[in-house]
Amino acid sequence: MSTTFSRIKNAARMLKTEGPGYTFRHARTRLFLYAKARLTEELYERRFGVRTRGKISLESLGIDDPDSVWYAPTSYSAFFNAMKHVPVSGAFVDYGSGLGRTLVAAGTFPFNRITGVELSQSLVRRSLENVAKAKRTICQNIEVVCMNAAHWHVPSDVIVFHFFNPFLNQTLRTVVGNIAQSLREAPRQAWIVFANPSWGMAQLMRSGEVIPHEWQKHTIDEMWPLRLVSKVDPEGNLYRVYALDSRPTIEH
Repeated sequence: MSTTFSRIKNAARMLKTEGPGYTFRHARTRLFLYAKARLTEELYERRFGVRTRGKISLESLGIDDPDSVWYAPTSYSAFFNAMKHVPVSGAFVDYGSGLGRTLVAAGTFPFNRITGVELSQSLVRRSLENVAKAKRTICQNIEVVCMNAAHWHVPSDVIVFHFFNPFLNQTLRTVVGNIAQSLREAPRQAWIVFANPSWGMAQLMRSGEVIPHEWQKHTIDEMWPLRLVSKVDPEGNLYRVYALDSRPTIEH
C-alpha cells in the first residue's frame, strides 16, 4: 500500500468517524507541522553548510541486501533532543551514516572520535564531502568506513551508538551482538540511541537475549518533534535512549 493511498484511506475513515470539522482541523494541524518541520531542517542545513536532505532508494545505490533500508536522514531537532540524555565523552558511532547528517550534527559535540559505518561507497564519498565542508563542528576526528556494519569491529572506547533504522532482522541482531561483545571485553557504561525502536530494536532489547537485562539500566523516550503520534505504532514516533552498564556489580 502506497503512502499516499494509506493517507487517503485514513482521511476517509476519520471523516466518517469524526466528522468534517475534526478532519479539517486535523489536516490543517498536520500541514502546519509538516511545513514547520521542513523549514527547521532547511535552517539546520544552511547553518552547517551541508546538503543531506531527501530519500535515496537501495536500487539507485546498487544495493541488493534484504536487511538494508533506503536512505533518509534523521531529524536534526530529534537528534539534538535525544543527545540531551547521553554523556559527551569517548567515541561516537553512527550505523548507516548515509550522507553524513548525523556525523555533522554529532561533530558539534566534543567527542574524541566520530565514526560512520556505511554500506554504500557512493554515500560514503558524498558524506565525506559534507563532513569536509561542515561548519560549526568541534570534533576534528570524523571518519567513515565503507563496509557491512555486521562485520565492523566495535572499538572499546565507543560510548554512544546511534541508529536511524539503517537495517533490520539478522543484520540488526548481529550488530547489537557485536556491541554486546565489545561491552563484555571492555566493561563500561554505554548508550544506544535508536530511532523508531519498533523496527526490531524494542523486541530485541525486551528479550534480553543479546543485551542482558541486567545491563539495561533505564530507557528514555524523546518524542519526534513536529509529528503527530501514531496510535497504530506509538514506538515509531520517537528516539529511545537505552542506558547500559556492563561493569560487574560489586556487592558489599
